[in-house]
Amino acid sequence: MSLETAHSKSALLEYRSDLLSKALLLRRCDLRDSWKEVIPENCLQSLGRLGWDVTAFLSEGEPASRAALPAGFTWLSCADDFWSNLQAIALAQKPHYETTAAPGRLAAAELREMAGPARCELLYTRYRCPLNIGAASEFDVAEEILRRLMVSDRAKIEKGADFDVEEVLLALNLLGVRALATRDLRSFDALNYFYELPRRSLVRMQAHPRLLAFWLCIYKQVLSTPDWLECALR
Repeated sequence: MSLETAHSKSALLEYRSDLLSKALLLRRCDLRDSWKEVIPENCLQSLGRLGWDVTAFLSEGEPASRAALPAGFTWLSCADDFWSNLQAIALAQKPHYETTAAPGRLAAAELREMAGPARCELLYTRYRCPLNIGAASEFDVAEEILRRLMVSDRAKIEKGADFDVEEVLLALNLLGVRALATRDLRSFDALNYFYELPRRSLVRMQAHPRLLAFWLCIYKQVLSTPDWLECALR
């Protein structure tokens, strides 16, 4: 009986793994074939040379996911600005960083009470090296970003109301980096939800083409991560 049960569980795990692999492959194929519906040609042209890099990245085969955190790190210091570092991660390149002492703690309540523009500015500054969103000290901040995105922003979008496009896209990029760096399943789910929105709901996001392009490039890498089933079973 015990052997039979063990065999049954093993078969079920293999079945789930096969289903998940197929689902991820289908979504990657869908992204490869339809990403231009999300970022039209005029958005790509507004990015200049970066538009060519984004086009090549989203149209090619499997990317090598390189957004990895050094073992046991507390904080990373990057020489470049936020945009250069996020671009490197989005295009599966390794940003230049050094380990350093962590800054003072940012309370989730402090972030929650800020107005949208001030909140964005703080996130741009604090996560100049975006990989830091994966630091253990940033768990509460990441939770607040996720909560805001999937509760208040989601409700506005589903009602067809106005929403802060820049803040939503910044959140999607940071959560995408967190999903890559820490294999955070709920961050992955948030990316899935927003990608699955009706295309008309994503049109407003074209007002920030760089953040929009980086989000899709990061999402492609998240979809190429091989161990999501293992994360789901933890």
